[in-house]
Amino acid sequence: MTSTPDDGPIAAQLHATAQRPRWRRFSPSMGWRAFWSEIVIVVLGVVIALAANEAVQDWNWRNKVTDAEVRLQDDIAWAFLWSAEKSVGQPCVDAQLAAMSRKVLESGDTLQPMPVVTSLDLQRVVYMPNRPWRFPVWGALLADGTAPHFGTQRQALFGRISDGLALSRESQSEERRLGGRLLLMRDAIPLDPGVRTSLLADINNMRSITAYEGLNARQRMRLIADAGLAPPEATVERFLNASGKHWPGADFSGMPHFCKTQGLPIGDWRDYRKQPAMNILYPDAGVAK
Repeated sequence: MTSTPDDGPIAAQLHATAQRPRWRRFSPSMGWRAFWSEIVIVVLGVVIALAANEAVQDWNWRNKVTDAEVRLQDDIAWAFLWSAEKSVGQPCVDAQLAAMSRKVLESGDTLQPMPVVTSLDLQRVVYMPNRPWRFPVWGALLADGTAPHFGTQRQALFGRISDGLALSRESQSEERRLGGRLLLMRDAIPLDPGVRTSLLADINNMRSITAYEGLNARQRMRLIADAGLAPPEATVERFLNASGKHWPGADFSGMPHFCKTQGLPIGDWRDYRKQPAMNILYPDAGVAK
């Protein structure tokens, strides 16, 4: 009797294979235990590689933050020195502006001309500080992505300083504009009620701005000092240059010496210590996340 293709052990084996679930049809050549061991090794390798890469990146960012802290020191020192100059000079500037108001009020039909001060080839009727009020390193750290890796309180500290200096830049621009308008007081101009009112408005506007800026300067100094970042007292005194030993310019102030020689009042830069502490911005113990 002849067997058919459906008979015999081979057919039975094929039939059993056809009935087996698909997931059971696959069997790795090395066996399941070896297969899963390989999978675990690969997964562990990927995890270790990712962790190592993250550790390297964290180390790199910490180094960048540490280097950035060093680079920020000069900008912070200048912010403190410029603020000290603004603080000590504010009473002197206010006294000059008060004298201008009296001149406008007491003059008759013609203004009694104000004396002109010439410094750095600029003529002014009000002698006052002129500084860039910039914080460039922090701006660069924001741009290159380093700033977010500082500690939260450190970011708040430097951000507060940067924002304050930006506002001082705007105030100085307005002071320059008003100073340019008031420069006409060097001439014996006719005074009518309109001119008199306009001059007094400009003078009082400038007095208000310089008063606010004097306060802002002392608050900024207190903020920097509380963070432990203020320059030494000897550095501040040398910059303020009260003796006039050094020629005023970028490296030295001319404000205290001018005020003293003109018999005008000057402030004490240490008055910032009388300002309330900025207790929300104390720096944390670490510099990086």
